[in-house]
Amino acid sequence: MNDVESPCINVCRYDSKGMCYGCKRTLEEIGQWSRYTNEQKQAVLDKLSARSNAEEMPGFAF
Repeated sequence: MNDVESPCINVCRYDSKGMCYGCKRTLEEIGQWSRYTNEQKQAVLDKLSARSNAEEMPGFAF
């Protein structure tokens, strides 16, 4: 199985809760990425689209 690629887009800015504006990962997910299995990485990637969609919802705050 090929390694799951990082979603990093080199826009490393964080909100007050430690969520990256660029890739939408948490500081913990970013720090642990190299230790995660491919299954764990894919689980993180699956969460990212939901985080992006939630960010667009009116009144939603991280």
